[in-house]
Amino acid sequence: MVSYEPLRGMKDYYGKELEKIKFIEDTFRKIVNSAGYSEIYTPVVEEFELFSMKGGEELRNTMYVFKDKAEREIALRPEFTPSVVRAYLNKMQHLPKPVRLFYIGTVYRYDEPQFGRFREFRQAGIELIGSNSILADIEVVDLLLQIYSSLGLSKDIEIKINNIAIYRKIFNKINLDEAKQEHILHLIDKGKREEALRELKGTLYTDLINFLLEQNQVKIDSLDTVLSEVSKYENLELTEEIDKIKAISRIISDFNIKVNIDLGFVRGLAYYTGLIFEVKHYKVPFSIAGGGRYDSLVRLYGGNDTPAIGFAIGVERTALVLDSVDKLQSPKKGVLIIISTNDNRNSSEKDMISYGIKVLHKLRELGLIVSLNLKEQSISKLIPSYLEEGYSFIVIIGKKELEEKKITIKNLENKSQLSIPENSIEEYVKQII
Repeated sequence: MVSYEPLRGMKDYYGKELEKIKFIEDTFRKIVNSAGYSEIYTPVVEEFELFSMKGGEELRNTMYVFKDKAEREIALRPEFTPSVVRAYLNKMQHLPKPVRLFYIGTVYRYDEPQFGRFREFRQAGIELIGSNSILADIEVVDLLLQIYSSLGLSKDIEIKINNIAIYRKIFNKINLDEAKQEHILHLIDKGKREEALRELKGTLYTDLINFLLEQNQVKIDSLDTVLSEVSKYENLELTEEIDKIKAISRIISDFNIKVNIDLGFVRGLAYYTGLIFEVKHYKVPFSIAGGGRYDSLVRLYGGNDTPAIGFAIGVERTALVLDSVDKLQSPKKGVLIIISTNDNRNSSEKDMISYGIKVLHKLRELGLIVSLNLKEQSISKLIPSYLEEGYSFIVIIGKKELEEKKITIKNLENKSQLSIPENSIEEYVKQII
């Protein structure tokens, strides 16, 4: 017998849960569209190599990887950025820079399911390809914060920020190859800092790295102290990278968003080269969005040197926060239309149905949520049922309403009832929404 449960780590969504997800996606889409970003669809299935080239073979354990009928090794996408970069290289290199793209869709990771972690989940994100300006960094971070502000969450979030270029420059100075760099950053990301420092034992800048890893919850003005310490190490040229953190943090603070500068913060994805950031909410123990700069990925895939930066919102994780703080917009008033007919073979009753459908269309065009009654019950029994379902008004269409070109509207909340002409519907609707 077929199980009614979805696969482990996956979930069915409907009703209020789905409304939250759509609300987040619609809010995201409205804001990024207004900033000049164009939507892109990419396949759910990609060649595994697209992800393993930068992420390494260890990714295999956290991905859905399999062979198709042609024996090609393919994978369900665990994120969007590599797919978007591939699509950019395939069809968009000729476009004026920067190229601004956004996406909304499902991704798949074979992690152990737990609260806030699913094997199928939704991401909504952007990629800005072709600019290394600090203004590009600011644009991307500002858009992310605009989205959370529009969701009503700006007072409840903090943005954690760092610049991975600080570590990249140190690692390059001590001639660590790329694989070794990724391994050490992976250890730091997983909280294994002592193990990471053991890997660096005997190298020139171990003390500096240890110092940086301890710099969390740094105030903006305290970055001058960090700069003073860093300046003791010659030829590292880290001042510019720390100044970027300071500049971006000041701008974020100007918009009354809490900033957490954490110089020991490292994100899990291996392709980051510069600014990195995550959005945290006090109600949940995990980040609900994150992103950063990845200036080497286009070149890794065979393209020209092309800087890029982006972010992704965890839609379900953000929905968990919305649920806990109850910030959803109120829906439009729900209207139920009752056409009083039992036999639609009668010609006058057919006219009544046509008139009722005409009214239904007009109400929907005015922005109301309107349904047609399909239950064969008396109005006295229908009223408590539809009130419980969330309807605010009942519109009654009967023989009298048809003859007089009127409608009868019953307010289920205050029990009032009005008869209004059809040509006055718009004026009345403006009063109730």
